[in-house]
Amino acid sequence: MTRREADGRRAAPSIDRQLTRSVRRHLLASLLVAVLLLGGFGGWAAMARISGAVVAPATVVVESNVRRIQHQEGGIVREIAVQNGDRVAAGDLLVRLDDTVTRANLAVVTRQLVDLYAQEARLVAERDESEEIAFNDRARELVDTEQLALVEDSQKSLMDARRKSVSGRKDQLGEQIVQYRRQIEGLDAQLSAKGEEIALIEDELKDLTALLEKRLVSRGRVTALQRDRTRLKGEHGGLLAKIAEVNEAISERRILMLQIDEQSRAEVLEQLQDTRARIARLEEQKIAAEDQLRRVEVRSPQAGTVHQLAVHTIGGVVGQGETLMLIVPQGDLLVIEAQVQPRDISQIVPGQEARVRFPGFDQRTTPELAARVQTISADLARDNVTGARYFVVRLVIPNEELSRLDGELLVPGMPAEAFITTEDRTVLSYLVRPVTDQIAHALRER
Repeated sequence: MTRREADGRRAAPSIDRQLTRSVRRHLLASLLVAVLLLGGFGGWAAMARISGAVVAPATVVVESNVRRIQHQEGGIVREIAVQNGDRVAAGDLLVRLDDTVTRANLAVVTRQLVDLYAQEARLVAERDESEEIAFNDRARELVDTEQLALVEDSQKSLMDARRKSVSGRKDQLGEQIVQYRRQIEGLDAQLSAKGEEIALIEDELKDLTALLEKRLVSRGRVTALQRDRTRLKGEHGGLLAKIAEVNEAISERRILMLQIDEQSRAEVLEQLQDTRARIARLEEQKIAAEDQLRRVEVRSPQAGTVHQLAVHTIGGVVGQGETLMLIVPQGDLLVIEAQVQPRDISQIVPGQEARVRFPGFDQRTTPELAARVQTISADLARDNVTGARYFVVRLVIPNEELSRLDGELLVPGMPAEAFITTEDRTVLSYLVRPVTDQIAHALRER
């Protein structure tokens, strides 16, 4: 073995020890750095607090909402007065529907009302037994003078005819009563004659009875005279009965005359009641027809811009309740409607602060705007397209914040993102919360 080899063997253990110490020092230093980093990050995560927020998609809307223009009955389009994008004022004509059928219905109802008004006046005159008909002014407002005169003359003629009919029936009964009275006069004369005959026979029978007692006349003569007296008394009684029958017939005719008056009065009252009921129904129909006629002209409920016009064809048919167009209100306050998930709604209350960002603007030059929660919907809403359910949270942006848009204008329908500020939380709670939630959920499972 050479001297160099011997020196190398003696130096090898020393080098290994130095290498081991160097590695140990580096490991300790690395571990110390890692501990310091983890400790520092943990302390920062436990101490540093950041603002929480509920993030929700949103849309710019007008405070009073877009007005949906519909027609209650529908009809045939006669005129289209606007186009998409047109600005309209409150009361401006939008669409005019055909009014032919509506005007015809109104004319029929009006004519029936005029007839019934005149009929009512005639029935009132008959009820009150007035000589003249006091026509009211309601009919004069509905038709011209010539048509009204024809209707009134017709009712006057009808009243005269009805009165003549009643009077004729009563006159017939009156003539019968006169005839019965004449018959009574004849019966009274016969009754008087029979009475005189009976009186004469009574006197003669008295004389013959005295002679019979003296046996100066035969009994047969007395018996014959008694037989004549009995016959005359029977005829006298028959005349009395006949007079009673005739008087009863007169009473019946008088009752019939009263019944004619009562029946006529009852008919008048019944017809008057029915006429007034029909007038009430027709007046309601007239109001409805006039309202329908007014609504053939579809007018704007407020100032705004025409949007989504759905009527394009003259002569086209509009269905009942069909949406003709939308009117986006002009000058109304613009607000933000956010769609908040049901799981997040418990973190939101009215008055809560929020921030709003508009993806449609240049994000480099357009800042986030501060806002505040105005209202929260009382129940879930549903998206008819996606079926998603959400709460509608309305946010209001102050005017001073809107001035930060540097000339950019918000328009209804513009998309936005809402960040509704919640309570501050530490960074550590954000990192640990998912783990603790999973542990809590796992412990509740069977």
